[in-house]
Amino acid sequence: MWQGRGWQGLATVIAIAISILVPATANAGEGGFTTGRLGPYQIRFSDSPFGFSISRGGRYLLAGLGHSFERNGVRYATLGYTPQPAKELEPPDLSAAPDEEPSTQTSYVATRANGMWFGPDVYEARPRTDSPGGRRMRLTIWLRKDGTLGIRAGMMAGKAGSVYLGFRSPQSEAFHGFGGRREGTDLRGSDIKSWVLDYRYPDPTTAYYSPVPGFISSRGYGLLLKGDRISRWRMASDRPTAWRVSRPGGSMEMTLTSGGQARAMAGISRLTGRHRLPPAWATGTVLSRAIGIAADSGGKYQSRVESDLEHLASADFPISAYAFEGWQALPGSFVKATIRTLKEEGIHPVLYLRSFVSNDTAGTEGPGTFDQAISRKLVATGKDGKPFLLPSPFPGGQAAVIDLTKPAAVRWWRNRIWNLLDLGADGFMNDFGEQVEAGMRFHDGTSAALMHNRYPALQAKVTRAAVDAWERRHPKRHIFFFQRAGFTGSLSSVKWESAQFPGDETVDWGSDTGLPSIVPDMLNRALTGAVGFTTDIGGYSQFRTEQPFIPPTGEELFTRWAQAAVFTPFFRVHNSGLSGARMPWDFSTDAQSTWKKMVVLHNRSRPLIRRLWKRFLKTGMPMIRPLYLAGGVGPKNPHNDDEWMVGHDLLVAPVLEEGAVTREVLLPSGCWRRSGTGSPVEGARTVEVGAALDEL
Repeated sequence: MWQGRGWQGLATVIAIAISILVPATANAGEGGFTTGRLGPYQIRFSDSPFGFSISRGGRYLLAGLGHSFERNGVRYATLGYTPQPAKELEPPDLSAAPDEEPSTQTSYVATRANGMWFGPDVYEARPRTDSPGGRRMRLTIWLRKDGTLGIRAGMMAGKAGSVYLGFRSPQSEAFHGFGGRREGTDLRGSDIKSWVLDYRYPDPTTAYYSPVPGFISSRGYGLLLKGDRISRWRMASDRPTAWRVSRPGGSMEMTLTSGGQARAMAGISRLTGRHRLPPAWATGTVLSRAIGIAADSGGKYQSRVESDLEHLASADFPISAYAFEGWQALPGSFVKATIRTLKEEGIHPVLYLRSFVSNDTAGTEGPGTFDQAISRKLVATGKDGKPFLLPSPFPGGQAAVIDLTKPAAVRWWRNRIWNLLDLGADGFMNDFGEQVEAGMRFHDGTSAALMHNRYPALQAKVTRAAVDAWERRHPKRHIFFFQRAGFTGSLSSVKWESAQFPGDETVDWGSDTGLPSIVPDMLNRALTGAVGFTTDIGGYSQFRTEQPFIPPTGEELFTRWAQAAVFTPFFRVHNSGLSGARMPWDFSTDAQSTWKKMVVLHNRSRPLIRRLWKRFLKTGMPMIRPLYLAGGVGPKNPHNDDEWMVGHDLLVAPVLEEGAVTREVLLPSGCWRRSGTGSPVEGARTVEVGAALDEL
């Protein structure tokens, strides 16, 4: 009667279980404690003050706070709720000045539970709160068929503005993951809103394009929150020994995986999905002619593509693919001729799509596309039923989000994909996906609050369906597409897309969004299944508010970025969104020579990375691995943020600091040798390594 069903049908399963729960009075121990077992887990509830813990193998994984306290305007407790929508869960409004003083909101916490209830593979507490009338809440823990635990918290009856859970945490615990986070590989101390966010609000430092509402703990467990709503994760950011998660509405549900970090990662990525192995050509050298927003007006873009073709014909290094984003604004005859020329040279053409339509001047959309989508009512609307228009992220126009819940819009999107594939493209960038705003209405009735995070996953799903349908008619063609925005909720973008690029890194050395930021970003994504990471070699964005204009990618930055990308899954030039991309041949002879060496080295790495990728699909262990998974390296070592492993045996430590010609390298346990030079070196220590500009 009691069967775990994963994500699908879970509400029904819980309802069945609860209907047969009975009091667990026989298990009550002294001092108001009640204990029980679910598979390898021991569950313990305390009656007053209400609390609980989950242990495995004699070591606790999660432990509720038990007592309550207040920090920075929010209340902490094992379990609680706010009767009104929580201010802390409002979507970010980064254009507004922050509140000088946090204002405390009415909040109630669970205080006392009279024993525990149980059924087959399920335990439940029904504590009273300190609210007027003592409203009851419910905390249910059940064992799923796959060995993971489900945890559901919420109201016994009636509505609530938000619910939250609070947990104890030793200060030695590190928190990894949460999707595309750049602050570091240990996110302890971070206050995280799991909300898809573009850099327009107001600059790249605030952009988190592909969040995941979950993490992996250094203590050997993982948690993943279910659903698409915004969530708030205060990871020991208010108090050093406590963390807290909250979400809107009257309930929340999450999955707990355990058994050590490797098993915890595998369990989480079984839920999120794992990036599929891309076609071999996609992991080679890719040159992208990005649209220079201020530099490619008129016929300049076409002339730049023509110049690129001339250089490609004479290049003495292998190119796998060439992307030209502005193809839809170019004459159709030129696009066809360009694709034909590329294929004759053995180079795979890559094109571009974006998830909104606009009459802006970016040059990434064909003439009349915006008017067509508006007239056919293929876009999200406002409450008045008219198209919901918003300022385009690019200059000179308005934009409208394609309503991918509307069958006619899905067919229209599919036909756009089929058109570019029929032209001969072997891949495309599936850009944007962050533009759903409050007040938008969608055909299937989904609210904007739910659709905002769900949209990029839906975008990936309908795109994959279109690609799969086309490939069935063209079985010899293998298509690659990658996205910027993503989310893991009711849908997971990781299940459908081929890869992710980390958004618009800045053209600089800044640790927040520049070259150094790509390392923790890549490693945090990999833990939850998104191993297909493709950085923009050279940096893309030049929109820092404190620096109105940043020069194009310089030679040193381009070289060090290329070196850092060598041992990542992809090797793609895509830079300088404001002033136009700079290709390898735009730099000095010395820089070109170094570039060619990096191309050769990346191509040598591809068989290894692809072999490890195939293994990852079976085991969940990413081929690009954080250093703390190796022996002798703690989770809080700062070199976790600037080094990584490829498999067990290859350590990568690129130069990420401007002007540096040496760097400190932390060696994990074992015996190491620098590639091509040097004597064996014992690990579990740091060494100083020379790295001239032409050396990785």
